[in-house]
Amino acid sequence: MAKFKITTTINKPHEIVWNAFIDPQNMLHWTKYLEKVESIKGEFGEIGATAHLHYLEKGRSYILEDKLLEYEKGKRILSQVSGQGMIIEVETIFDALPNITTISMTWNGTSKSFMVRTMLRLMQKKIAKQAEAELEHFKSLVEKYGAKFPNNILEHNKDK
Repeated sequence: MAKFKITTTINKPHEIVWNAFIDPQNMLHWTKYLEKVESIKGEFGEIGATAHLHYLEKGRSYILEDKLLEYEKGKRILSQVSGQGMIIEVETIFDALPNITTISMTWNGTSKSFMVRTMLRLMQKKIAKQAEAELEHFKSLVEKYGAKFPNNILEHNKDK
């Protein structure tokens, strides 16, 4: 099992941060290697809503499934991301103060496969570091652009 928690504080009101976070088109700009978000079942906010996340990493494409497990609008999202032999629960909590929003993400990954579980443990620090970089990139985009990121910004998620 691999588990970590990351937190950042964004100098924008809660509503702007929340709307930026839940916009799947914004995800393409701050989630490394993410190429496409494809809605498969339900609408965002509905328990059980499912999306396929299409990634391209170092020339290799793969798809992860993201299923919404629990949802409190504006406060909390719990989803299960699965694929590549992994099952990951990601809980995201939003705390609001006047003109400041804190986001905390807890990532908990495991697998039925001994090999994948071992790989997750060995790569835990690297995965956490990438997740932290993505969240910090999200912060910078929200602080610069607000809730809707322009399509012409430099892509964070592409291999250089």
